[in-house]
Amino acid sequence: MLRMLLSVTTLSFVLASHALAAGTAPTEAQLKRGKLLFTQCQACHQLKPGAPSVLGPNLAGLMGRKAATVSGFRYSPALSKANLTWDATTLDKWLQRPSALVPGNTMAFAGLPKADDRASLIAWLAAETAAPKK
Repeated sequence: MLRMLLSVTTLSFVLASHALAAGTAPTEAQLKRGKLLFTQCQACHQLKPGAPSVLGPNLAGLMGRKAATVSGFRYSPALSKANLTWDATTLDKWLQRPSALVPGNTMAFAGLPKADDRASLIAWLAAETAAPKK
C-alpha cells in the first residue's frame, strides 16, 4: 500500500513538473493550493519586484535565476557556493528539505514532504514571480 501511495505521489509530481517545464498551464486547483501553501513563506519572502528583502530574499523573477544573487541580501556561505539555478526540479529538491540540498544553508524551513504540495507551490511561484508580460 505504501509503495503504491509513493508511486502515485511521485507520478503526480512528475506530471506536474513536466507540465510546468513544457509550459502547460497549471490547473486552477493547483494554483489555489500553491497560494495557500505560500502563506508559510510570506513571513520571510516578498514577491513584488523592487520590494525589500525581509528575512529571506525577494522572490520576484525566481524561475531561471541563479541562487544567492538578489542584490543586498546576505546569503549563507553554503548557498552562495552551491551554484544552483532555480527551476522546477531544483525548487522541488529545495522545498522538500533545504538542508538536504544545501547542507549549511540558514533557511529556517523544514520542508514540504508531499510532492503534490511542492508541485502546486512551484507552479504558483512560477506564475506569481514571472516577469510582467509586455
